[in-house]
Amino acid sequence: MGSVPRVGCVAGVFDLFHVGHVDVLERARRHCDRLVVAVLSDDWALDAWGGRPFVPLLERAQILEHLRCVDEVVAVDDVRSGWLTGVLGVQTVFAAGATDGVLGVGELDGIPAGLITVLPAGRGSRSPILRAAIDQRQSRSSNVA
Repeated sequence: MGSVPRVGCVAGVFDLFHVGHVDVLERARRHCDRLVVAVLSDDWALDAWGGRPFVPLLERAQILEHLRCVDEVVAVDDVRSGWLTGVLGVQTVFAAGATDGVLGVGELDGIPAGLITVLPAGRGSRSPILRAAIDQRQSRSSNVA
């Protein structure tokens, strides 16, 4: 019998998809045999950020499905440990520091620390228009609490 593939998961909104998202996803994929991406719903973003994503959930999921480093995309309203490990068979949940729209350690409430692997942040977009939109959303979300 062969070894069981190591399943990893990256969770996030992935709104205004940019090169930093690609960096994080490719780094995560290097640490597992199968990468599942949990795309958080518009309602999750509304609660967390105080506004809906610019790009609708279906389009965000379709973008991610076309990346070579991603094996599966699931749309979720929340990231729950039992569901990740039980239903998806995830052994590692990747957190990203300071990458817009990818959950960091502080946002993975309820996920046991032993399941979390922290990845370095990806590059930021060099597009001034995209950066301005991301910065506007981040300032709006810092007012929600």
